[in-house]
Amino acid sequence: MQRTTIHIAGQDYTIVSEEPADHVREVGFLVDSKIREIREQSPHLDARQAAVLAAIQIASDHVKTKRNVGE
Repeated sequence: MQRTTIHIAGQDYTIVSEEPADHVREVGFLVDSKIREIREQSPHLDARQAAVLAAIQIASDHVKTKRNVGE
């Protein structure tokens, strides 16, 4: 297990994972980018709302990718 610090939506998070640090940083960048994109499109949303919408969009992309790989 290793610790990697990532920055998401103005906050630092230390992630403990068996994944390589570059993987954890890439995931953190993806999440942060998606939250920023949502907040730019809908500035009235608070951080939690933007984070939930980002999670939904990322999960939707994941499900679509899984389906396409299975075809």
